[in-house]
Amino acid sequence: MNEERTMVLEMLAAGKITIEQANQLIEVLGGPSLSAAEQWAGQPQHEERSIPHLEPLEPVQPLEHRRLTNFTFDQMIELSEHEVDPGYLRSLRDAGLTDLTVDEIIELSEHEIDPSYFVKLREAGLYDLSVEQIIELSEHEVDPSYLIKLREAGISDLTVDQLVELSEHDIKPGYLIKVRQAGLTDLDFDAIVELSEHEVKPSYISRLREAGLYDLSVDEVIELSEHDIKPTYVKALHDAGMENFTVDQLIELSEREVDPSYLKALRGGAN
Repeated sequence: MNEERTMVLEMLAAGKITIEQANQLIEVLGGPSLSAAEQWAGQPQHEERSIPHLEPLEPVQPLEHRRLTNFTFDQMIELSEHEVDPGYLRSLRDAGLTDLTVDEIIELSEHEIDPSYFVKLREAGLYDLSVEQIIELSEHEVDPSYLIKLREAGISDLTVDQLVELSEHDIKPGYLIKVRQAGLTDLDFDAIVELSEHEVKPSYISRLREAGLYDLSVDEVIELSEHDIKPTYVKALHDAGMENFTVDQLIELSEREVDPSYLKALRGGAN
């Protein structure tokens, strides 16, 4: 630490940094702020001090208490210019984030990403996220507890964009569980989101399929649900031999309370 502190004082004495920047660099290094004597001694006007020529500096070696990363002095200056609080660096380190680049640290700081958010994401099972993905999750206010509920439900194969969409549409993990329990593995993600928004129960889709309606679009399922078309009514029509009705015709038959047995009788009479 003494060697690194001396280097900071040399930069101060050479007029390359201000006292404020020197204190910020010292704080990044984990040491106490410059004393009044050090500030006085470091002023450029004291030409009697022998200032050695500074060659390009090698990365600073790790401190005994382990810093976030091995910053060069140029990097420390860059962190200072972007007003990255040394306390923020310590919080990142304490959160176990010791492999970030300077650009990533600056980006996280500028987006005001709380290091504790990283910890909670990891507790939710998200370990290999990029900085951009973490920022996206944070800016969309995706609650890590929501992700934990998804994981506990056995749902761990979603992308970050899908997680954001689920959270924004307030789709409960239980709904996804019911979709899977209903065997609706052919539904894509967008279809699940749309069905959830229209409060279509996965069991309703399963019962429609059991009634003989296999090739319905998402819009058709939603339309049937909103018109409260009972799967039992559809099945009764199919049992009566009426299998080729369109969705609009099914809705009209149901709303007009046409009895399937009546249609079956008409069909039998016509034969």
